[in-house]
Amino acid sequence: MTKPFSPTEVVLRVQAVLNRVTGSPDPATASYGDGQLRLDESRHEVHWQGELLELTPTEWGLLVTLAAVPGRVYSRYELINRVRGYEFEGYERTIDSHVKNLRRKLGPTGADVVQTVLGVGYRLGLPRDH
Repeated sequence: MTKPFSPTEVVLRVQAVLNRVTGSPDPATASYGDGQLRLDESRHEVHWQGELLELTPTEWGLLVTLAAVPGRVYSRYELINRVRGYEFEGYERTIDSHVKNLRRKLGPTGADVVQTVLGVGYRLGLPRDH
């Protein structure tokens, strides 16, 4: 490294070397709620309480969007645009059906995982594990 350098760059380079030596966890895999929910984006898999869930592409996109920032509230319009794209010409309330189906697949605690914020939209109710 040539001078001048920032302390942040030194830390990042040391972390990169340590990750190569020790092997870091797959950055595409994220865990939420003390491991209850695991999203593996590279494999396109969702595990809920240790069991693999079969999700439709829209349900997958919905869950990945909500999990991007757990606790953040997304409006129906924002969710439909992120999941289906701006060219989607359907009614934005269709996202409610997808949320209902996703909650059903998550079981009795589905409403706690995908929470409704009345008058605003939906959010992921699980914190991200570190």
